[in-house]
Amino acid sequence: MNLNFQINYILKKFETGNKLESYKELQKIFKKNKDNNLLRYNLAVIQQKLNLNDEARTNYNYLIKFENNLKAMINLYNIDIVEAKYYEALNTINKILKLEQIENVHKDKAFIFFKLNRIEDAKKICIFYLKKDNKDLTSLNIIGQCFFSEKNYSEAIKVFEDILLINNKNLSALNSLGRIYQEKRDLLKAEKYFLKALEINDSSFYILNNIAGLYREKLNYNKAISYYKKALLINPNNPYIYNNLSKIYFDLDDHEKAIKNSIKALNIKSDDGDIQKTISFIYLKDHNFQKGWEYFDGRLDLDDFKEKNDYVRKLNSKIFRSNKLKNKQDKFLVVREQGVGDEILYSSMYDEFLNDIENTRIECDSRLLNLFKRSFSKHSEKFIEIGSITNDDQKFNQIDKVIYAGSLGRYYRKDIKSFQKDAFLKIDKKNFEDIKSRLSIYKKKYKIGLSWKSFNNRFATDKSLDLDDLSNIFKLNNCDIFNLQYGNVLDEINNFNNKSINKLINLEWLDLYNDFESIASLLKSLDIFVTISNSTAHLAGSIGVKTILIKPENYAIFHYWNQKINKTPWYSSIELINKNDFLKNSFDLRNYLKL
Repeated sequence: MNLNFQINYILKKFETGNKLESYKELQKIFKKNKDNNLLRYNLAVIQQKLNLNDEARTNYNYLIKFENNLKAMINLYNIDIVEAKYYEALNTINKILKLEQIENVHKDKAFIFFKLNRIEDAKKICIFYLKKDNKDLTSLNIIGQCFFSEKNYSEAIKVFEDILLINNKNLSALNSLGRIYQEKRDLLKAEKYFLKALEINDSSFYILNNIAGLYREKLNYNKAISYYKKALLINPNNPYIYNNLSKIYFDLDDHEKAIKNSIKALNIKSDDGDIQKTISFIYLKDHNFQKGWEYFDGRLDLDDFKEKNDYVRKLNSKIFRSNKLKNKQDKFLVVREQGVGDEILYSSMYDEFLNDIENTRIECDSRLLNLFKRSFSKHSEKFIEIGSITNDDQKFNQIDKVIYAGSLGRYYRKDIKSFQKDAFLKIDKKNFEDIKSRLSIYKKKYKIGLSWKSFNNRFATDKSLDLDDLSNIFKLNNCDIFNLQYGNVLDEINNFNNKSINKLINLEWLDLYNDFESIASLLKSLDIFVTISNSTAHLAGSIGVKTILIKPENYAIFHYWNQKINKTPWYSSIELINKNDFLKNSFDLRNYLKL
């Protein structure tokens, strides 16, 4: 049979039949015809479609080396884009543009700039092409993505809607609108756009993946699993789909299937931070802490922890990721995780670390500085404000190793017995007495604190409650109820108080965002604190305040709250209750106050 005919037959079979079987047939032919570069190219294309990216990369590099193959270069940088290797992709694009000025490659460069957070550079290229053609859909799409990344949702929506006026079947615009509305937590609109996209192309891996993620957040797990499995039929070797399936099974507490899918994903893409993070959460929930922490540092390979900006790249140049603390003579800098809540949580290990590594500095949020200095008084001089070293190149050059606070778990929380049972942060006694004096005008027997909202997080709505959801608490007798909710909630409080007999007391003299010292003293003055998962919950747990924490669904929950029982090993004074159980009125605060 003619070689070209064989190749074309297999390529058609690949598109319409058993993809893996077709690939194996083409491999057999290639082994006998390794000098045929066209065959090598087609083999690489199929490898790329099957996510056998290492194999495809090898073949593309061969073609680039021996014949400067432009198509191979383009496909190579597309692999890098899929694998989030944006600097490598940019290098290949620049090589192509030196050989030939290709418009689509220029636009791909704009997309790379967008991914590297070089937003203005991305917009500049797109504006150049839009001046030539104001209906250039590729450039409009990238500009829309730029607005999306800047959280300028109204402008992003306008751009994508303009694209649909030009072409109402534009998959990228429909998909992006779905993603934007999902980010805005308008799940009905998000579903509408994803379904429209699927009507046009029901074999798009990206859209199937996104709508499955949407159904996960709508708690429609059967639909989510179904769409992920459809995506796998189209793209059978995709690590991200296996990882997303793992998250679904993890939500459903089917850890056996969760691990099975995560390991499949990891075997395909061993360096992926999100896959490792998923595995770590499974093990941490099972209290298999040694394995959990082993994979937990995979988060350092996520975009938020690498190549995000010059600051992050500087930290990563000295990041410490060893399994053991052998470098006790080195000068260490501990930097916080992403929010003040995590910072409080992981500070429970600071004393142990400071005892082990004498030559250490710990950068912390300025609102926590005095709290940490007091609580770890033996090491008080080790605590400094955030940026004191990381923003000073001369001081940073004197540091040997950088370690993120969350990474301390692998050294100090290896089993359930290693967690602290007692409070680990200490309030200011003088401040506490002052707060008690201020509260003396409130004469009821019990003092209850409330916090019901989370902000600045895509899952904030899923985690949050309305004050009306807490109305049963206000029916309790002999209780003064105090607002401990930071943020712009005054109108909500006033509206609630206008219709409630028992009022929520708002202490106008208390800065609930900045004054952590007074917040801690107020928390310590309470009989009980009822909250959702926000930074105030961490503060309450750290000082030993009796707390009821209303936790969201699994997809919106952090590992330290995601427990098989109603307790977390991180804070002995906190009891956990599922949000759905709370909303079903199965929670009665009188049981905790002994009313």
